[in-house]
Amino acid sequence: MSSPIIGINPTQISLATDVPLFKPGTMGGYDNPTPDGTSVIGYQEYVYGTATATITGLGYCCVEGVLNANFSIITTVNTAAGQLGGHGSRVGVAQAAMTVGQFGWFQVLGKGSLRTLASAALGTRLNTTATVGVPDDDGTASSRSINGIVLKTATGGAEATNADARFSYPTVGVTL
Repeated sequence: MSSPIIGINPTQISLATDVPLFKPGTMGGYDNPTPDGTSVIGYQEYVYGTATATITGLGYCCVEGVLNANFSIITTVNTAAGQLGGHGSRVGVAQAAMTVGQFGWFQVLGKGSLRTLASAALGTRLNTTATVGVPDDDGTASSRSINGIVLKTATGGAEATNADARFSYPTVGVTL
């Protein structure tokens, strides 16, 4: 079982009325020793942020807003150029369910879990969708590409959390 390293617990959240445990925008590293098949999950990095919209659980894709470390669940609607999450904005993946104003960790590096739409293929470019927090590989017009996330296994025939995603400091890309 994995445990916090130097005070970092990726699933820990703070209530909106609490004093944040860390300054929003703080980066935290975590060497996750949890077995994953024949190896361990390994090193992961997170950014500590504030939820500006309800995040319903682990694996939901979120985009950083115009204020540092304010994260909102990502959709095609809120990623238009010049709006919340414009081109180059950081993308993080929520580690727990959060309500507006709560503080928590968003994964930006390493192996982790990402919720995707049905039949998202491994190794393809992901993009925003009208389904909040859930990217896909369909390339729908007016969606935005998400750079820095790759699936290492395909998602099955229904929307699901794909536990084999890799994050490399993802950002919102260009309009498709």
